Amino acid sequence: MMNRLRAYSVELTLTATLLLAVLFFGYLGYGLLRAEVINEPFSGEKALITATKLSDFGPRVTGTGANSEAGDWMVEQLRLLGWDVVIQPFTVEEGVDGRNIVAVRSHSQAGSPVIMLATPYDTRLVADADADPANRQRATPGANAGAAGAATLLELARTLDVEATGHTICLGFFDAEQNAGLPGWEAHLGSQIYVRSLPESVPRCASPRFVVGLDAVGAEGQHFFQDEQGDPALQDSLWQAAATLDYAEWFSKETRPFPLGSQSAFQAEKLTTTSLVGVDDPTRNTMQDTVDKLSAETLQRVGMTLETWLETQP
Repeated sequence: MMNRLRAYSVELTLTATLLLAVLFFGYLGYGLLRAEVINEPFSGEKALITATKLSDFGPRVTGTGANSEAGDWMVEQLRLLGWDVVIQPFTVEEGVDGRNIVAVRSHSQAGSPVIMLATPYDTRLVADADADPANRQRATPGANAGAAGAATLLELARTLDVEATGHTICLGFFDAEQNAGLPGWEAHLGSQIYVRSLPESVPRCASPRFVVGLDAVGAEGQHFFQDEQGDPALQDSLWQAAATLDYAEWFSKETRPFPLGSQSAFQAEKLTTTSLVGVDDPTRNTMQDTVDKLSAETLQRVGMTLETWLETQP
């Protein structure tokens, strides 16, 4: 009798343990699947939190520990959200290494066309536009010029309905982008290396139908202008998406000359490109480019415009 009771007790314990294990792994499975079924709109508040997190790593100058740590964190977040991530390392010069990070999510229909969104995530080596000469040898904080664009793409990675876009979506986070004009630095090196390496480096992102570059997209009260070098039809479709969201006040149809950006390497290949860039941000390349100058409302306008445009593409 005692033996049968002991056997029954053991059986109950094993059954309970098995049930707990099933529940635990079911919970984990729910967490892994949740990124596929999320149905939330883009959040400017969450994008601002992400930009703050990136800025907290410190100046993300290519080849530094802060740059590496920020990149590792972005890769982790993208993978947790269910995106495939390709890392492309490269050498700027002896002792200075950079890496591009490309996140990909494919539409269920094989052979669907590609849209790429591209942004820098590094910061400028020196704040050479600062009004104070004492600051001109310090690395910029890069809250807007660097973190804001990356934070926007990371939030889109969380909320975008890729199936609704009808496209394979590629998110390019490019390194060694912010040091144009400085001795020893080639302008927008990361995006140039990436484009030159296609299609071998990331075959699923080769020959994109559209490329949209982002930089300095988070400043308080930021207005956006159309790029003189951008594709007119692509710009019109983006601006129409903004208008449907009642953002026309912030998206001017006036064209402006844009500085070279991550989209420039794609333009050189005669691809259909445009960009969203805060061309009149007075804090760019200064020590004033800090998180307190960013706005959740501006990030919301940019993110929702991109999300709406992407999910309504014919």
